[in-house]
Parts: sequence; C-alpha cells; structure tokens
Amino acid sequence: MPYESERAPRLGHVATVRNAAVASAMAQWQVTSDKPTTADDVEQLCRPLPELELVGPPTDVDFSITVDGSDTEVDTTRDHPTVKVGYLRVAGSMVRLDQFRELARARHIDPRIVRRAHGEYAFDVALPGAQLARPGMTGVDTWRFELNNFLLTGRFDSSTEMTLADGLLALHGTRGAPATEIPLRVCPSCGHRPAPEAPLTVGKLPGQCPQCSGAIFLGDVLRTHDEYNVEGSNLTPMSRVMTAAERLMTTCYLEYFAETAPEVLTHTLFITDGPLALFGPLAPLKRRLQEHLAGLTSWAADREIVGPLLVGMEKSGTFVEHAAMIEELIPPSHVMRLTNEYINKVTGRSPHNEYGHDEFYGRRFIYRTSKGDPLVITVPPAPGVEPYDGSSEAESWAAYPTLRLVCEVLDSLRTRMYDHAIVPVALAHSAAALPLGVGRSVLTMMAQQNIPGLRIDVQAVKRQLTFPGWQ
Repeated sequence: MPYESERAPRLGHVATVRNAAVASAMAQWQVTSDKPTTADDVEQLCRPLPELELVGPPTDVDFSITVDGSDTEVDTTRDHPTVKVGYLRVAGSMVRLDQFRELARARHIDPRIVRRAHGEYAFDVALPGAQLARPGMTGVDTWRFELNNFLLTGRFDSSTEMTLADGLLALHGTRGAPATEIPLRVCPSCGHRPAPEAPLTVGKLPGQCPQCSGAIFLGDVLRTHDEYNVEGSNLTPMSRVMTAAERLMTTCYLEYFAETAPEVLTHTLFITDGPLALFGPLAPLKRRLQEHLAGLTSWAADREIVGPLLVGMEKSGTFVEHAAMIEELIPPSHVMRLTNEYINKVTGRSPHNEYGHDEFYGRRFIYRTSKGDPLVITVPPAPGVEPYDGSSEAESWAAYPTLRLVCEVLDSLRTRMYDHAIVPVALAHSAAALPLGVGRSVLTMMAQQNIPGLRIDVQAVKRQLTFPGWQ
C-alpha cells in the first residue's frame, strides 16, 4: 500500500505486461457469460408471451408501487479520515398507471399530469461507521442500537403508524397474526446458542441474554452486525440494511392493503429494485418472505382476488449484461426461462450447483419487450413451489402464473430515459438517490456539525481541483 501522497512509477506496469506467465494464464481463460455458440441454446428456452397463462387483464393493474434504496458512506474530517458515517435513504414511489397509459397516446405531454400521476415517500437514517460509538457502548453495539431504533421508528408511509419493525414481525407470523417475538439463533454479544427448549426470543422491547445478560434487539434478527467493521468501511452491512428495509417496506404495503383494502392487491404491481433474493446474513429471511407471499396469495385466492403481483427488476449485474449480449436471439414479446443448467453455465459454476436455493424467493427470467428491450426480472412462484430446488416443477412455466400479466404490464411502462428502463423504477430511484459531489460534501459537513469532537473542516468537503496530465 502506498503512502497517502506516494505515486507509482509511470512505467511500473511494464514488467507485468512483459511477464510470460501472466500472459500464458490469461490465454487459457474464457468468458462464461458470453453469447452462446448456437442460437438453439437460447431459442429452446423461450416462449411467446401469448402462450402463457394470463390470470387477469393488464388494464386492471392501475397502480405500481416501487421500492428503492440508496446508501453512501463518508469520511468525517482530514483529522479523522478513518472515522466514517453511513447514510441510507429508502423510498416508495406510487405511479397511477392508467394516467401514464393515457399519456402514451398523447401527442404532447403535460408535465402537470405527470406530477399528479406520481407520489413518493422516503425516510432517511444515519448509521455509525468505524470508530463511532455511544458512551458506554462498543462500536458494534452502537450499530445494533441505532439499527433497532431505525426499525422501530421508520414508518413505511406517512399516512400510517406501521413501522418496519411491524413488517419484520409480520414476516415471522401468519396472515393477520404477526409474531410478537422472534427467536435468535445466537446471542450477538457472547455467541451463546440457546437450546430448542429454551429459545432466545426478542420483540419490540429489548431482551436480555440469559448467559451474558447483554441486551438483545429486534434488529439483531437481520444479523447485519456480523459484518460490522470496527476499523474500515461498513458499506457492506449498510447495503444489507438497505436491502432489508426495501423488503420490509414492501411487506408493510402488502400487509396494509390486505387489512384495509384487499382488492387493491389485484390493481397494484409491486416492484422491487433488484432480484427477489436476499444474500449474506439476510439469506435466512428468504424463507420467511417466500412463506409470507405464499400465504398471502392463498388468502387472496380464497377471496377470488388475483395477487399480490410482485416483480424484481435488475438494472445491472451479470444477467443484465448477458441479456444484452443475447437479446437478438430472443424474439420480441418472448420470455426466456433460465434453467439451473443454463445459469450455472453462464456464471461458471459446477453443473451440479444448486443455484439460488438459499437466497431466492422468486425465479429469474429474461423478457424481451414488444419494442425489443431485454428486461431481467424475478417473479415469485405459485404457493408450495420452491423456485430453485432443481425440480422439473420449479422450472416449468406453470409454476409462475403471474409471469405473463407482469410482463404485459411492464411492456406498457417502458421509458427512453435510460437503457432498458421502466418508468416506475426510474422515478423510485430518483426519489431514493443520494447525490455524489456537492451532495456528498453536504453529508460530510452534517457529520462534522453534529458529532461531538469533530472539527469542522471545510477543505475536507471540497472537491479536489485537478487538471489533465497533473498528478
């Protein structure tokens, strides 16, 4: 690692470029996600959209609710460059699809109508990074405390008192009967693993470990503290919190509508930014989400309600890049079913790898719209189906009854603002985005002004002035 102002020699790369062993190793590699050698590999996995089951008319879907999040981490001052603060914003964006469909037929767009067709709600939180702690607490315990407070106070919408903590308890309960306490696998303070006959449980009020008498919080269920870094960046656990908050916000919307206006589930498409999956310490929540959605779907079906309609939209990553490579092999208005065998081949995994079994509560598809845009989406399965258990049922078209309806609705929401984008996701990202540049500097200044002991350093928040060719 260089010193802060040290610069590498301008010709330091020459020895690496001339190294025969390096060149020889690279010559043996191939890109696993590249375009298939034959079109048959893709065509046999595609099906025209009209051949799929349609559970309801697309025109009945009048609203979309998209949840998106944004996170960033800033250094505080030049005196304390390793002291960091994390900021998180999660936004819910509601779009009236019927009005947007009318605008699509208009010759001139009235921006006032666009504004009236869109509403949003966002909440913000700051989480302590490295070397920040409450008096009498360690850094990781401060992280746990602040995260728990965020869950208890973060409302998913300004018109309700329901919080993200309520959403987490709903996931661990049943339809209409949320859990009051959730069991923890291990004490976050001492590592104590409770016996099955004496579970360690926690609700909205803090609990206590019988082994070490340490406090336990509802936020400990997310296990983001496992990745907390006491001496470096905490962007990884920050991203976990963002993902969890997005999923819990969607859960709150579903629970709220199921309680107050169940028919709304038929008329609303719930869009998640990213795949319907949870990774890392959050992965155990995948099963809870899947069971919750299955229970809600069955409950709605008993009342002759189609829903809930969910989809995960990916904007970047391996499969978005791969979809762009093979888009001309997928005819417009066709859906490509990604089998486990195909996924393992594209990602360079073993053919016997059980992809997605522990993380996904939906299955990934590539849909090429009527205008030719490839969309990478994730759709939940029918109740009782595990999306990635490797069975023929999980890889069948019939296991995803809402697939066609979701695709047809998305087809009507395309936008040219960005490549392969749809209007609700673009608006949600705009509501959730934390800006770089000046915006990041303002967040740094906010940390300096509010954290005791930090000197306000104007130079630390100014963008460095550089000129081409200067070091």
